[in-house]
Amino acid sequence: MSEPEISARDAVSIGSRLSGARVAAAQPARSGGNNRVFRLEMANGPPLALKHYPSDGRDRLGQEFDALTFLSRHGITSTPRPIAKDPAAFCALYQWFDGDAAVLHPRQDDADQLADFLIELQTLRNAEGAKALRNASASIFSPEEAIAQYEQRLDGLRRAPESHPDLRAFMDGSLVPSTSIAIRKLRRRYAELGLDPAADLAPAHRALSPSDFGLHNALRAPDGRLRFIDFEYFGWDDPVKLVSDTALHPGSNLPEDSANRLIAVLSHAFEAGDDAFAIRRDVLYPLFGAIWCLIVLNAYLPESRSRRALAAQGGDLTVRLAGQLDKARRLHQAICERDPDLTPR
Repeated sequence: MSEPEISARDAVSIGSRLSGARVAAAQPARSGGNNRVFRLEMANGPPLALKHYPSDGRDRLGQEFDALTFLSRHGITSTPRPIAKDPAAFCALYQWFDGDAAVLHPRQDDADQLADFLIELQTLRNAEGAKALRNASASIFSPEEAIAQYEQRLDGLRRAPESHPDLRAFMDGSLVPSTSIAIRKLRRRYAELGLDPAADLAPAHRALSPSDFGLHNALRAPDGRLRFIDFEYFGWDDPVKLVSDTALHPGSNLPEDSANRLIAVLSHAFEAGDDAFAIRRDVLYPLFGAIWCLIVLNAYLPESRSRRALAAQGGDLTVRLAGQLDKARRLHQAICERDPDLTPR
């Protein structure tokens, strides 16, 4: 059961208490499916960000605050500095970043900036406090875990109402057959190499991952540099999942050439310390793509947050659902174009 959203008056009160200074005003900055952010105008000093985390059974506040504390302690300045938190009020106070939503005005060098930040994160893998960080949300440490996550999401979506024949046609005629081919290829490749697809990835080969990362969670400073927000899912993960999710994330909508450049730059960085990285990338990329298709289609589930978010935007929900289906189709097509063997014959 989610906690009710807080008002601007609540934000002023909580912000004053957490900062130990007078807040002159609070303005809603942006809303998301999982949180609400206020820009706090301070009576003295620069503005601050107050973030409210509705409760859904996961400690998003703790995960993000711990992650940003770790990054700030080790000199990362492109993420907000944490200031104070109040778990009882589901709120935390952070440095405020000015800037425009990067996803609204993408630039040619965005893929390089995304890759540079992720590579910088890996320099902290052995830093003080790194081993105490949690696993990333929906982390994957073996191919079989990825397959299980896909099947779990697929089973959930199969329970969508029968009144969506276009959804059923896409899933049964395109997504499921191509993903079945990808899973067979994965298992065959592992068998050829004598590898166990159920074996966990060694800690030495795991990566620090924001888990939900891309232009959709980036602000562009006046000098063009990106700053990154929303680290509620940060933690340890397979670098192949990190690379795949960043390239595939529908929120970023990276052009094909930018996504390919990001994959190439990050692959070069991770391959240097992990001989099996390229093998995992080649067999897991289409599977992670299928998972993203299912995430996009979650809006068809009556109880899903994404459906509630679409409904809150107003307009005809049927039209909005059709838009999500079209997005999933385009993502699936891009995955099959990358590996033509996945196209069912």
